[in-house]
Amino acid sequence: MTWFSFLSGLAFAADVNVGPGDDLTQVTSSLQPGNTVLFDSGTYSLDGTVYWSGIGTEAEPIVFRAKDGATVVLQNNAGGSVANISDSDYIEFRGLIFEGGGDIEYNRPSGLRISNSSHITLEDCKVRNVYGTALYVDGNSSGMVFRHNELTGTMDGSGMYVGCGDASCWMQDSVIEFNLVHDVEGTGMYFAHGTQANRIQHNVVFATRDSGLYMGSTVFGPQNTVVGNAIWRAGGDGIYLQGSALVQNNVIFEIEGDGFYTRTDDGSLVDLQFSHNTIVNTGGYAAYLQDWYSADGMVFANNALANPLGRGLRWEDELEDPYGTGTSGVPDTTNYISHNVVTGLVEGFDTLARPTYVVPGGGVSDFVGIDDFDFYPTSSSVLRDNADQNGQAYLPELDFNGSTRSEATLTVGAYEYDGDGNPGWIVQEGFKSLDPSTGGVDPQLTTGCCGGGKKDTTPTEALLFLPWLSVGWLFRRQRKKA
Repeated sequence: MTWFSFLSGLAFAADVNVGPGDDLTQVTSSLQPGNTVLFDSGTYSLDGTVYWSGIGTEAEPIVFRAKDGATVVLQNNAGGSVANISDSDYIEFRGLIFEGGGDIEYNRPSGLRISNSSHITLEDCKVRNVYGTALYVDGNSSGMVFRHNELTGTMDGSGMYVGCGDASCWMQDSVIEFNLVHDVEGTGMYFAHGTQANRIQHNVVFATRDSGLYMGSTVFGPQNTVVGNAIWRAGGDGIYLQGSALVQNNVIFEIEGDGFYTRTDDGSLVDLQFSHNTIVNTGGYAAYLQDWYSADGMVFANNALANPLGRGLRWEDELEDPYGTGTSGVPDTTNYISHNVVTGLVEGFDTLARPTYVVPGGGVSDFVGIDDFDFYPTSSSVLRDNADQNGQAYLPELDFNGSTRSEATLTVGAYEYDGDGNPGWIVQEGFKSLDPSTGGVDPQLTTGCCGGGKKDTTPTEALLFLPWLSVGWLFRRQRKKA
């Protein structure tokens, strides 16, 4: 057990240089706000969890980082977490690698744990080859920034787990962006009940045993924002959501379960807007909207759903009397469902009674090349110029690439068509990048350019082909270019 104690009440200490052979407890015992610990290259062998705690300030955070060009590996050769940050504020960690060592299956180390802390920045770090969850955040926290980290190689844990499960603690007002999460034996990114007012954007998540992204209830708190993420090869659902959120410009494909699935246990599934997302090739429905009918503030509009030989969209319409009771006079839903381009089986509502809900799609021909992970629309795509431009549809200002949306010819799905060929980042097994020349990323992307908003199908027989599909395209690696 090793303690790094950052005590602001001690005398001033100069910045500290450390190496693998140093006594880290001794050399880091008197850090104050504004100090920096610089790590030399090497593997720092740990005989247990490293415990960090300390208080920096917004103007002068305490910084732990690798020296320029250094490769720094903190390796736990026993049990527990590699490192535990607790009761801290304004600490930054940059360019460090946290990993398990020794007999991982026997010792069962987890990665990095952050408890009862706020304003912790984790950037350009890697957590790899651990038994449990790679990054675990519990206790009440706010102002967290997790940016451009790689979380990979768990044997029995999620890539990221936030919260306490029962909303007894929560994370709020935080940013999780441009991270790479892959090859984890759990959920890619799990945000437990109580998580609220956070931005989860431009992350790449693939090869997860369970769902790619799970977002619990905000318990009627401010909605979360989920924007511009790429999620594929998930063993559960692509995005499984139980609470208030704005979900836009995400690309979801090759999912074993449903691409997008919602449900609620306590009636807190309200104020959810799902617009301009692209979902292709899923084992379940591309989108399954459960527990929507009587909920408030629900929007499902301008999404591209393509399951050519499978299930496209299910929304349970109570007007259709699903229980056979003969009940009549049920008031119409206040949900705003409009102009979703769907290829695949549509169920749960009468498409003739609700003709604006769905536009028949062109399947794989709507996209440049799904085998190459390129979901940009073709010049002949049904997605072009087919979006509902009413402000109630929640129109984003930018698209998946960070390019500006057109108010005149708005495109359905995650991409705005702007001439032949994808002008931005092609989905791949690496960090997402945005070209500033296309407009870059708007950190305040909310309801968008055009007003912000208020609160035919494949036959059932085609579902017989799903087992064949699961062999052909589920859980495959990206085709390598020659």
